[in-house]
Amino acid sequence: MGNTESGDTLDLRHEMVSDQLMNRGILHSGILEAFNDIPRHLFVPHIAPDHAYEDQPLPIKSGQTISQPYVVALMLSYLDLRHSHHVLEIGSGSGYATAIMSKLCHHVTAMEVYGELLEDSWVVIKDLELPNIDLMHGSAWEHLKEGIVYDRIILWASPPRIPEHIFDSLKEGGILVAPEGKADQYVWICTKKDGNIIKKRKDPVRFVPLVQGSVQEIDRNMQGKRGERGKRGKDE
Repeated sequence: MGNTESGDTLDLRHEMVSDQLMNRGILHSGILEAFNDIPRHLFVPHIAPDHAYEDQPLPIKSGQTISQPYVVALMLSYLDLRHSHHVLEIGSGSGYATAIMSKLCHHVTAMEVYGELLEDSWVVIKDLELPNIDLMHGSAWEHLKEGIVYDRIILWASPPRIPEHIFDSLKEGGILVAPEGKADQYVWICTKKDGNIIKKRKDPVRFVPLVQGSVQEIDRNMQGKRGERGKRGKDE
């Protein structure tokens, strides 16, 4: 691991795993070990380390968040990962959950629509020496590469309804885990069986919306917002 860390952050991480995960019923040994291995504070460098491990989501760039540790662990438990699995992650954000999953499966293809998040997460992932991760600048609303299917798919942002074309990239027998909804959001476990999708509703959650549009549209929108902020700054 390229980063060294203090005993304080190690203690904070172990405390997070014990208090936030184990005490709430997350007992999967692989998940617990991965959360103990991956330093959360590196993915939120603008947050003080003692706050980086708190039981809450935290803000990151582009108006997004890094999810509450328990919610990440809970959704990964629903994903039922195996070491042979190839996972598609949609909305990789800070890259924290990406790094966690890399400890639990064969390979993670992580898709993120915001370029600045992709750049920041890649720096940390590279420094942590996690070789089984590919980062991809893409939007879930665009059709995925034809012919490539995944054992597992997970979304970290909530669409009003999970886009149907995403299920085309799920293997037979595969599992997709995602939040869905606007005002009322729930986690759904979706299993592909005989070409059909069987959906099971789980926990109420609160995620940022899955931003709609192509990568080019979203990039133009972000550039426009930055330009407006810059103009306001000069006028003030």
